[in-house]
Amino acid sequence: MRVLQLGFGAVGRENVRQLLGKHHQVVGIVDTQDVIDAIDLGEFDFAEAPPPVLATDLVACLSQTKPDVILQATTFDAGNMVDVVRAAASAGANLITINGIVDTEKLQPQLHAEIEALAGAAGIRVLGVGAIPGFFSDVVPLMLTGCCAQVRSIDFRRRADYSVWGPDVIKRYGFGLTPQAFDQANQAGQITLFKALWQSAWFVARELRWAVTDQHEEKRPIISTRDRQGRHVRVTAGTVGGFSHRVTLICEEERRLTLGVDGYLDPFGPEEEPGMVTELSGNSSMRVEISGDVLTGAGSMTSSSARMVNSIGPLAAAAPGLRSTADLPLVACRA
Repeated sequence: MRVLQLGFGAVGRENVRQLLGKHHQVVGIVDTQDVIDAIDLGEFDFAEAPPPVLATDLVACLSQTKPDVILQATTFDAGNMVDVVRAAASAGANLITINGIVDTEKLQPQLHAEIEALAGAAGIRVLGVGAIPGFFSDVVPLMLTGCCAQVRSIDFRRRADYSVWGPDVIKRYGFGLTPQAFDQANQAGQITLFKALWQSAWFVARELRWAVTDQHEEKRPIISTRDRQGRHVRVTAGTVGGFSHRVTLICEEERRLTLGVDGYLDPFGPEEEPGMVTELSGNSSMRVEISGDVLTGAGSMTSSSARMVNSIGPLAAAAPGLRSTADLPLVACRA
């Protein structure tokens, strides 16, 4: 298919590599002028295909390149999200985005309704995907319930290594703060951590038809007992060297859904080692652990891009409108 890449950061670059590997045609790349000026198309193998148009104006690039689908890898902003959907609708192009609309029906109903109306009227499909949320914290647990006769609780936990992330991410997660400063920043709404976990939680509850009666959230700093060194920052003993974030939905009939992410700078020992586990309590109960390169920063980026690229074909077969992963046929890494 003809694909336009919107946003050319780390995920956008990985998208282009995977698109070319799947024999899609990358017809355009849109980003800010400084990013466009720094692009070296020689690092990609376009073979005999014409190189993509490099542009800063999405609407103009859509008009020039006429893609079948747009892959969006930009920072989430609700107003900008609507503008992108409107541009995609005018161009008749499907849109797959990784920037925060895995599930908006409960958390952002106005945004959900606006995107649904624009996409439905234009006959295009809009899909939010990702790794967490968008796969490991929602699609995988839902898939596992398919071989259960009854499910009482779902518990998803992820431990991640944040050592390679830059100063902006480190600041947003509170690394290096004193316990008091972390609490103050958290109260001020400056420590967002993994707030997108709520999208996974409400998505799972809706798909399982669990009636929610209450909800809880815990954001907790992990105070380091030693100095820790990341790629871009060093934190000292007695300050925040990690975080723990949990979201919980309490449902009727004593059902419970808990999703959690713990992050560490310079992790050490089995209690901090990166890992991922999903536990289901019911009939039958199960525990599924995931290991391998997918737990690394590079692996997480690869899997996020793969969710976008591998969804192109299945999305085209779905009905127009704002879709979720539950609306799609099986998304797989097809040759």
